[in-house]
Amino acid sequence: MNEECLFAKAVELPEAERAAFLDHECPDPALRARVEALLAADAAPQASLDAPADITRTSGQPEATGTFRLGTSPHEAEGVVIAGRYKLRQKIGEGGMGTVWLADQIEPIKRTVAVKLIRAERGQSKAILARFEAERQAIALMDYPHIAKLLDAGTTDSGSPFFVMGLVKGIALNDFCDQHRLTIPERLNLFRQICSAVQHAHQKGIIHRDLKPSNILVESHDGKPVPKVIDFGLAKATSGLQLSEQSLHTESGAVLGTPLYMAPEQASFNAIDVDTRADVYALGVILYELLTGTTPITRETIKRASFDEMLRLIREQEAPTPSSRLSSSDAAPNIAANLQTEPQKLSRFVKGDLDWIVMKALAKERERRYETADGFARDIERFLNHEPVLAGPPTAGYRIRKFIRRNRGPVIAASLVFLALVAGVISTTIGLVRAAQAAEQERLAKIEAETRRQEAEAATEKERLAKVGAEEQRQQAVAAAEKERLAKEAEMHARKYAEAIATFVKEDFLALTSLEGQDRFSGTGLDRNSTLLDLLNRAAAKLPERKDLDPRIEAELSWIIGVNYRGAGEADKGVPFLERAVALRRQLLGAEHEDTLIAMNSLAMCYAAGGRFGTASAPAPVTPLRAPRPAAMRAGRRPHVATGPPRPPTRVGT
Repeated sequence: MNEECLFAKAVELPEAERAAFLDHECPDPALRARVEALLAADAAPQASLDAPADITRTSGQPEATGTFRLGTSPHEAEGVVIAGRYKLRQKIGEGGMGTVWLADQIEPIKRTVAVKLIRAERGQSKAILARFEAERQAIALMDYPHIAKLLDAGTTDSGSPFFVMGLVKGIALNDFCDQHRLTIPERLNLFRQICSAVQHAHQKGIIHRDLKPSNILVESHDGKPVPKVIDFGLAKATSGLQLSEQSLHTESGAVLGTPLYMAPEQASFNAIDVDTRADVYALGVILYELLTGTTPITRETIKRASFDEMLRLIREQEAPTPSSRLSSSDAAPNIAANLQTEPQKLSRFVKGDLDWIVMKALAKERERRYETADGFARDIERFLNHEPVLAGPPTAGYRIRKFIRRNRGPVIAASLVFLALVAGVISTTIGLVRAAQAAEQERLAKIEAETRRQEAEAATEKERLAKVGAEEQRQQAVAAAEKERLAKEAEMHARKYAEAIATFVKEDFLALTSLEGQDRFSGTGLDRNSTLLDLLNRAAAKLPERKDLDPRIEAELSWIIGVNYRGAGEADKGVPFLERAVALRRQLLGAEHEDTLIAMNSLAMCYAAGGRFGTASAPAPVTPLRAPRPAAMRAGRRPHVATGPPRPPTRVGT
């Protein structure tokens, strides 16, 4: 690990812990000297912008790589305008990686925002740049009311990246709860909102890895507390999500996170296998602190321990339940006062369900924790609704194994005594058991007889239903055969109908359009100069001679001849044919059928065309369902055959 990565880790630790960290991480004196030089520069007072000072080597110190300047860079000072639109006003936060400034956005809209910049002395570190970019991308992926919102991003004039967030005018979670003296239910409801924010991050594929009260700011909106999760500087992507175009991974030999809130799986070097349950553990520590005023591993214990001992405590030391911590704490009266209750009532309130909920989240084995932050929040909601919580006490088998491991000798002795007592009890109860068995056998025999009777009835009913089903199938088969027969008859009738109409039109109306037809009509008085009216007269004369026609076909041909006579101006000749069509269709189809109404309408029009208006109006005019298509002949135009849509007048001949 290079000096920049070591500096990034060491600067996040309290000063009392840095020496132990460097002892473990920096066996090379030259490397340690460079890291200590960076830490000294970080702790030095800020120099003026006009004369930035350089870190100089003391006697015996190896020369640090590169030049590091004390204080701030020109793009980190009050009054400086970033990217032409963000004017820095006041530094409101600072960490190992960057600084957060209160700023005024001056265009295109005016508002107050928070701008995060990389610290001047860290701007050349590829690892820091990659992590800064990852944090910016992680925040951009999320859009949730309880997570600080990314508004803009870019680079300063000097090329350093920055990003802009909505300004959170809040204070750290613990401070807000204590200042406002929130009760336990109020704190739990506030905590549920925090869980929902963490769940949203997990759904977006982001693990925070550094959840703690200082990274959760709370502000009041209309008198209601609204938490905001901030600082995703240690965020890790899950399931292949890429947060940075640069290489970003857990450095070899690095321990990431804040020890007091760190999950056991994080408290090791090369802690690669960290999933969302690490954040669930941190949420458990936060809730523990909201209820008891302290963390499971106290700050005093962490300060006294060496680095390796600190990691061992995080991995192995079981936390006391919140209720037991409260009952043994000298600060219980002050904690109870902040929760607006009494110490005795507070311990009783926490004992039981809240103990189980918190301890499930703090389980050292992550498979025993809540699977999701949402599951954590739902168990708290069950507690607030006086419903059974899923956390519950550990299973009986788990508690027995723990108890036997702690008290192996006494358990063996107690087991022998218990076995002797059990043997005595068994000998005195055998008679009662046998009597009960005889009564039970008699009861079962009665049940079996009743069951056989019911099965016989069921078999009879099944046979009856089978016969009914067979009869229904036979009837369905008969109906299907009849339906098929009718369909074939209808198909045959339609084919004959179409063939008759086609033959009529081809032989009587269109014969003279071919040389073969002209030869056939030779000597009949018809030739290629004959009109369609001549052909119509011939067809009209032939129709009564046809004895092979189906009544429906005869009705259709009569209707065709009648409407074409009317169209040719010979309405009187068309009347008998239309009267015949109406009579046949009335007989075959009924008076209300669509084809009958069409024929009646055509007959009425033919009456009117022949001047027989009284006869035409005798039956009430009926609007046909299908508009007829005969066309009256104009003076000087030849008639045409109305067997479909009207066609232009045609002259016979080739």
